[in-house]
Amino acid sequence: VQVGDAQFLDYAKEPNLPTSPNHQKNILAGLTVGLFIGLLITFLIEFLDDTLKTIDEIEKYSLAVLGIIPSIGTTVTQVKNNFFFWKRKTSDSGKLERRLITREDPKSPVAEAYRSLRTNMLYSSTKNIKSILVSSAGPGEGKTTTVANLAITYANLGKRTLLVDTDLRRPVVHKVFDLNREPGVTNYISGQTDDYKKLIKETEIENLFVMTSGLIPPNPSEILGSENMLRLVKKLEEEWDIVLFDSPPLVAVTDANMISKEIDRIVLVIKVGQTNKKAFHHTINNLKNIDAPIGGIIMNAVTNKSSYGSYYYYYYHQYYHYYGSDKE
Repeated sequence: VQVGDAQFLDYAKEPNLPTSPNHQKNILAGLTVGLFIGLLITFLIEFLDDTLKTIDEIEKYSLAVLGIIPSIGTTVTQVKNNFFFWKRKTSDSGKLERRLITREDPKSPVAEAYRSLRTNMLYSSTKNIKSILVSSAGPGEGKTTTVANLAITYANLGKRTLLVDTDLRRPVVHKVFDLNREPGVTNYISGQTDDYKKLIKETEIENLFVMTSGLIPPNPSEILGSENMLRLVKKLEEEWDIVLFDSPPLVAVTDANMISKEIDRIVLVIKVGQTNKKAFHHTINNLKNIDAPIGGIIMNAVTNKSSYGSYYYYYYHQYYHYYGSDKE
């Protein structure tokens, strides 16, 4: 057999270390890398999240938080891609469930939160507040649910309360209280009737009355800023103990700004984890530019997942278990 052109370069040597893997070293390296990646993802999520979540973010604007309302009802979430490995869930504003929790379950922690909100609003100013406008920066943040339940708490206190639907773009107060939308506010403002008392509708709740929106006009901002609207506000303040106005969101329209001069207080509702920081900043600046009487902020839909929400849920559920039962 012809061997060919080959030669020995070196002889095989026995290894000094075992060839089996070092499990302890591999586990430690895996934990370190996993912890680093987890912290990186958490940081990116917080950095990319542009919504309001804490009270500290509100207090930077020198605004008081009047109330903390726990989440009620259900919302339908939509998945939105914000990053290649992270999908953010946003609430569908059109599917938000509106409930009169202060009437359905008056002993619940949520109903107690609305009563606490009413108390804070009553004593937040030495001035006798007769009219309050409730709005929000964007849609679907719970302003209608908030103003409706707040109106019930005022009525339960024995005050003659009137809830006026000035959301002339997408009115829903008549649906919440199962009333006819017409006639309403626009019938008086447009001059179809001079007797606004005929537009006031009774509800099943004692001391609570509603003035619905009426026919939706093509120019809501001009109508709300008319002399007839300002005259209506003054008349209602003279006759009723408290008048609450439901208005459209402020970030895109100026409807609420048109009547802000005649309103004693403007209260903004923000939805935790949904209200955009830039939209909120833009809304607050617009209100301050026209010297609107901003009364404070209501944090809505607080859940037990947030740091403050877990604290809040703990104490309010303690209250519910202690006072909510019929036992002596």
